[in-house]
Amino acid sequence: MKLKVLLLGFMLLAGTFSWAQTEKEITYHQHFWISTNNLYQLTRHWSVLTDFHIRRMDFLNNANFYFIRGGVQYSIKRNLRVAGGYAHMWLTSSSANQWERYTNENRIYQQVSFSHRYPGINTLFRIRNEQRIFNTHINGESLNDHYLINRVRMLLSASIPFSKNSRAQWLIADEIHVNFGKRVVYNTFNQNRLTLGIKYRLTKQWSFDTGYMMVFQQRNTGFQYDLNHTFRLFFYGTFDFRKDKSTQLDYVRHAEE
Repeated sequence: MKLKVLLLGFMLLAGTFSWAQTEKEITYHQHFWISTNNLYQLTRHWSVLTDFHIRRMDFLNNANFYFIRGGVQYSIKRNLRVAGGYAHMWLTSSSANQWERYTNENRIYQQVSFSHRYPGINTLFRIRNEQRIFNTHINGESLNDHYLINRVRMLLSASIPFSKNSRAQWLIADEIHVNFGKRVVYNTFNQNRLTLGIKYRLTKQWSFDTGYMMVFQQRNTGFQYDLNHTFRLFFYGTFDFRKDKSTQLDYVRHAEE
């Protein structure tokens, strides 16, 4: 009995020592992220969503990813919507010749979003569920290493107008990403995105937001992290193709990455 207790104590000490030797490693990056996010209202309830994103590493020097997404949205109420669709990402490596090795990601998503306008503040809450299928390419050849990771994203954002009828608004948003599935072992927490910036309405159809985004992302090792200091510039297009335009569109749109 004493021997078992001693062995158990030794195992606990060894595990503690091993854990203590694994220190958190953080790699810092500077990114530039630009996108266009378009909404096409077809009927009172139905609309089409499309967006295109480019993110550069070392601010503008090297490619990081190219991303396209499309979907269909249904408005249950003016401020409550459900949507779903497909997206594709080309993610480069950090090597000197980045396109020698890159990862294709096919993504299916479903989401629910709720927006509300309070006196002096506009808010948006969104939950998005994603099924992400990855495949690695080296020198143009697929490794056929397809694997699936599920992810849930929860976004809360708010915009505060400079003044009562101002076109400009302060913007603050935070989104947390959580992984789950068989391949997820050490990184259930995937990343957190905090955005601080300004939103500006250019025309009836177009607006943009710009500012600073901090992306803190955990790698699949569990102890390695990326901290990305990102300058973002996101454009938003809203186009009304309804035959009956008597009901005005009332979208709160920001932080839609």
